[in-house]
Amino acid sequence: MEPLLERARRELCRLVSIPSPTGREQALLVYLEARLESLGLRPFRQPVVEDRANLIWKGAERPKLLLTAHADTVSLEDPPELSRPRVEAGCVWGRGSADVKAGIAAILLALEETPEVRELPVAVAFTVDEEREGLGSKVLPEAVRPEAAVVLEPTELRICPVEAGSLEVRIELAGVPAHGGEFEAGQNAILRAAQLLAAFQTMAFVRAEHPLVGRGGFNVMEIRGGRPALLVPDRCTLHVDFRVLPGQDMEAVKQEVLRVVEAHGGAAEILDESQPFALPEDAPVVTLLREAYGQALGQPARLGAIRSWTDAENLVSVGIPAVVFGPGRLAVAHTAFEHVALQQVADAARVLKSLIRIVGRP
Repeated sequence: MEPLLERARRELCRLVSIPSPTGREQALLVYLEARLESLGLRPFRQPVVEDRANLIWKGAERPKLLLTAHADTVSLEDPPELSRPRVEAGCVWGRGSADVKAGIAAILLALEETPEVRELPVAVAFTVDEEREGLGSKVLPEAVRPEAAVVLEPTELRICPVEAGSLEVRIELAGVPAHGGEFEAGQNAILRAAQLLAAFQTMAFVRAEHPLVGRGGFNVMEIRGGRPALLVPDRCTLHVDFRVLPGQDMEAVKQEVLRVVEAHGGAAEILDESQPFALPEDAPVVTLLREAYGQALGQPARLGAIRSWTDAENLVSVGIPAVVFGPGRLAVAHTAFEHVALQQVADAARVLKSLIRIVGRP
């Protein structure tokens, strides 16, 4: 058999070369179905919405462990070269390389390395729609109910039993128009937005810190206002995503945001919210994954936190303990320079291989 690093390169390049933006995951799922069948594993489809379905294989009706990764990538207007994988300096570059086709490759390689897996209490699922509404993982527990799960995401091989929550808000701010040469006569809605953002920095939940997540905060995802004319802008719209730390009350966070927006004369609409979670560091799935990491890589695992929503939240919310783990850096995901180190892909495969065998031992 070829060295693992070379197989990781070939597998990941193949995965990246199959575009799978949210809503158009079918071609990748066809490939993954054939890939599982080539390993002697017979998967099935779980309908999710319309003609979209999760792809699942189960080695037991009640698996001890589920390995899962999402098949979709973020939907952006990509130049063609982002769907053509490029290998440079030990990394694979291209859309979805880190988020999360590196994780998919690690699962496939781990399965390839453990042919006895078909007799073990393990399951594998490739979900749809993670980058949009998480519809795939929302229904996944109806088809497979494991004792625990590992959700593959780019964590730089940190074991993440903690996930930050989020609150997405759209905010409208009104101003008073005036000729731009007489801006003192108007009220600039964009300047009011700047003042509001400064006020957000002072909110208690934004200034709080968590030992694994770090500080709270927010991301201004979009801002719109003004026109190409010598005119004081009379309207500004903000789309803001607030980080919510484990232990913070979502309702209290919402009320604080709404209070500050109202105090600045704005109107807010809650677009989405996701709850944070934190498993105990000694939870069985964390302990097993740390053991597998040490066996495979010969060093202690690092603990961390994932600062973005993942499919794990939908599993934890129904009582399935889930940790997030995988190769790649979250910071480069969704960017035009997305890439992942092949060594991390190979190392992740070694850890998952060890984990599968630990779960299967008597």
